[in-house]
Parts: sequence; structure tokens; C-alpha cells
Amino acid sequence: MMITIQQRAMLPSTVRVLVFCLLSVVVSPLSAAGLPDPTRPPAFIVGVVKDSASKVAAVSSSKGLKSTIISGSRRAAIIDGVTVELWAKHGKAQLIEVNEGSVVLLTGKKRRVLTLFPNVKMTQNR
Repeated sequence: MMITIQQRAMLPSTVRVLVFCLLSVVVSPLSAAGLPDPTRPPAFIVGVVKDSASKVAAVSSSKGLKSTIISGSRRAAIIDGVTVELWAKHGKAQLIEVNEGSVVLLTGKKRRVLTLFPNVKMTQNR
């Protein structure tokens, strides 16, 4: 097989491109290994504890309403890290209402409203 002068001149640049591509494939995963997970919630929301199997598990660092679950067949809330179904008890209180951003707990005759974002005040624009 004969190699022309033009092919011989292109050979070093082709080798450089090939070496660059191979190095990129090898080095890219190594450089990303030290980066934090961009989907992980911020540290002030999630605390870290070790469970019995010495694996790191994320747990909620604060108490209160964390989420509401609303579907066609189910209404529940995650309160203090525990899933509470509608009409079920959470401690001495009973969950009597589940809305998109809040829930209502009833203890005796006392109603307590928990909101997902207690520090956010919502107002209507006029």
C-alpha cells in the first residue's frame, strides 16, 4: 500500500486527534469523581447519620410537615419523617385534612395547621 505525500503530512495530526480523544475518554470520569451530586438537597435541609449497616442515610434535620401526598385514591402527609394517612393518628393528633400546601391536625377540639413553607407568605396581586 502506497502512502501519498498528503497522507503522510496528515498522519501526525490524525494521531494527535486520536490521542486527544482517547485521553478525554479516560480523564473525564476521573475529574468528575470529586464533584458533589447536583441533585442532592442542600445541607441545611438534609442531615447525615450512619445507620446500623454503616451506610450513610439522609434524614430530615427539622420537624414538621415535609410533603403532602394527594391522588385519586389516597391523601396522606409526611410529618416529622413519618407518613400519616388521612384520618390516622400522629401522636395524640388526628390528621383530618390534607391540602396541596398544608394539613390540619386535630387534638381534642384544638386544630393545628402545618404548612409546607411556614416562612413564605402568599398574597394576591391586584
